[in-house]
Amino acid sequence: MGNYHLERWIYKTVIGFLLVAGGIFFMYYSLSHFMRDDWILYGSICTAAVAIGVYLLSSAAINKVKADIIKKQKLKQQSG
Repeated sequence: MGNYHLERWIYKTVIGFLLVAGGIFFMYYSLSHFMRDDWILYGSICTAAVAIGVYLLSSAAINKVKADIIKKQKLKQQSG
């Protein structure tokens, strides 16, 4: 049986980094190319992407800790 938390850690880390990087890239791109009055829309998109990315990265860190705890418990049970 695979460790579910380890799998979630990998997926959430990758998606989180992509969202943060994409949000920052879109922010720079929109600042240099979209000089219009609807900057609030582009700012909201950038903010949402970065915020969701940071949330996923923090959630991934929690899943990593859970995976490590489960791994240590299994090793302790096998040795004891």
